Amino acid sequence: MKLSALTSLARPVVLCLACLSFSSCGDDPELVRKKHEQEAEIRQLSGDLKILQEKISQIPPDRSVEIAELKKKAEGQQAQIASLEQEIDGLQKQKAQIEKDHEAYRHKYIVR
Repeated sequence: MKLSALTSLARPVVLCLACLSFSSCGDDPELVRKKHEQEAEIRQLSGDLKILQEKISQIPPDRSVEIAELKKKAEGQQAQIASLEQEIDGLQKQKAQIEKDHEAYRHKYIVR
């Protein structure tokens, strides 16, 4: 009987020791707190990242190359305009001279 009494007494002791060992395997409260803080920070940073990615996607593309090409084209057109203005001045002088010669011709040969 002593053996059965010993085993019946040992069984609850072993169960108590097992329970204590399992309960002591829990996470450190400080580590759990840090984990929750880090998870919250990760969620916040993920949200910030999504907002920034959306803003970046809305930025218009770089048009500096197109602007440079348009400036070169505008300079060429300005040069062409200056050339045409000189040609216009020359043609206006030529027209004025022709009109002057025509008036002189009309005075010389009056139509009767």
